[in-house]
Amino acid sequence: MPAKTNSDKLVTTSGALLPFIESLPDAVVIVNTDHKIALINSQAENMFGYPADSLKGSDLSMIIPDRHRAAHRQHVNGYFQNPVTRPMGEDKRFTGMRADGTEIPVDIMINTICMDGVRVAMALVRDVTYQRELEDRLTMESRTDEMTGFYNRKHFKTQLEAQHSGFIRSGLPASVIMFDFDHFKTINDQYGHAGGDLVLIDTAKIIQRELRPLDVGCRIGGEEFAIILPNTQLQSAMAFAERIRQLVERKEFKVDHHSFHVTVTMGVASFSTEDSSYASLMKRADEALYAGKAAGRNRVVSQDSLTLQP
Repeated sequence: MPAKTNSDKLVTTSGALLPFIESLPDAVVIVNTDHKIALINSQAENMFGYPADSLKGSDLSMIIPDRHRAAHRQHVNGYFQNPVTRPMGEDKRFTGMRADGTEIPVDIMINTICMDGVRVAMALVRDVTYQRELEDRLTMESRTDEMTGFYNRKHFKTQLEAQHSGFIRSGLPASVIMFDFDHFKTINDQYGHAGGDLVLIDTAKIIQRELRPLDVGCRIGGEEFAIILPNTQLQSAMAFAERIRQLVERKEFKVDHHSFHVTVTMGVASFSTEDSSYASLMKRADEALYAGKAAGRNRVVSQDSLTLQP
């Protein structure tokens, strides 16, 4: 027999329950063990965009996004077998679906009651769109560079570590490009910090247009940038880096009626079986970058060229 909870002691009828749930500020959806919606309040009608008559007696899946329906059905079955009260704010993310097909982020509190002689689950559903948007914005701000919109150094390391784990598990290649601007101090001296900022912002835009959805562009400090290229062998990363180098070199920057050009030097490295962590890959890319500086700047240098040096 299914376990009973204290809330099963609440015995009522749908007619007596309706005025109570109508008085609540949150949407209420009451579901039986067959996944049928037994009762809703007007707040639920407004939230999901269905009239009460079309929801009552319908399968709960009507208000669940397609990709979550199978898992949600299992969760409901599990809940009726072991009905433990679930309060709101448990740091879990739930999503409902409106009649027009749009999704809505929600928080849910669930309990069981006995209604019309049958045990049912009563869910209080709260629209948390504002909270989710705020959380997502704060999370994004913690990961990104305010000036360029690229990811910051912390996120760069997190993503590079994840790529290394993937390489260890399945051998999926990944490459990284590290670069900075040649004589950047001179740019600031001649055109002011407005000129330097413009170079950083416009270069980030140039790169962003060239990135695939899975690539990760980062500003890791000052005028230093990095690009993570998942599923990319060294030679392909070299070709991509050279394309970026040429695009930056051809770009005409303008500040206060002054036009100027800049160049970048890039170091490129890929994971190898000898890498015990992502740090060794960063070290090789850095060494390739500095080798490019020593060789005259405005060039792309591969990790392979380091082994050829005396």
